[in-house]
Amino acid sequence: MKKLLIAMFLLLHISTSAAREPGIPLLEIEGAGWTNEEIAYIKNLNRIGSIKIATKVSSAVYHPNPDGSISGFHYNVLKEFADLANINIDIKLVGWNDYFYKENKSLDLVKSDPDYSYVPSLIEQVDLYLDGITSLPWREKMFDIIKFVPSRQMIVTRKDTSLPHISDLNNKVCVMVKNTSMELNLEQVKLRNKIDFSYYYVSDFDEMDKAVSEGLSDFTVYDSDRAFAALKNYKNLTISNAISQPEVMGWAVNKNNKVFKKILEKYLKYALENEILDKYWGISYGVSFVEYLNILQISGLYNENTK
Repeated sequence: MKKLLIAMFLLLHISTSAAREPGIPLLEIEGAGWTNEEIAYIKNLNRIGSIKIATKVSSAVYHPNPDGSISGFHYNVLKEFADLANINIDIKLVGWNDYFYKENKSLDLVKSDPDYSYVPSLIEQVDLYLDGITSLPWREKMFDIIKFVPSRQMIVTRKDTSLPHISDLNNKVCVMVKNTSMELNLEQVKLRNKIDFSYYYVSDFDEMDKAVSEGLSDFTVYDSDRAFAALKNYKNLTISNAISQPEVMGWAVNKNNKVFKKILEKYLKYALENEILDKYWGISYGVSFVEYLNILQISGLYNENTK
């Protein structure tokens, strides 16, 4: 009988232990003020064990290295979140235009018609677009953007062909990826300044600074975070000037996933306050995140868009 009671006790103990929730450090971060709905979502995410993301290979976003490690500011910041939630990251590699695609739907019409929009196919298949996606009205019709990286669009040229004035862009060649906010702003630059230049299109953002460095084009335009990366990658490049007012970039989530958006916003606030953003920004761009904000004179823009 004694052996039977011991066996029953051990079985009960094992069953109870298996039923306990594993520790979830994310729920314990100070100042988050998780709501009951957010706690339930985080626990369910932990139970599932992974988060599905779509991203592209880019030195600033997600970049597999020969030694098996992964670099890229955005990936590393999300990896910290995944570690806190005790989950894995399930990655789907895509191209830039895949973020906006849906069969038989018109992206041009989304941009031109305020009343027309659709939900891209990809955003319904993943939890998150992990990228520096600039917040534009037409994009925010399609999905929500978690805004946390202030930015200005900067002209990148070679040091030996610096183009200090906008008028210097006339009759030059710009390397660019289609359907980007940079292309949109460049078209406005043409109109405002009554100049013209041609485009040399590529499919990958990492091809843009390379093309300028190798003399295949005269200039390109990057969001300021990526512009700093271009200078780090190619020592013969320089930043001329800005072509835009400050904007905000971030990650994208389905509009139906408001709870997850709020969770990530709270995490990113924690990441800023605990120097996680500083750490990975410094690795990717050579300056801390706070220094970057000061360089662009847009430090107030971060707090304004993360309330």
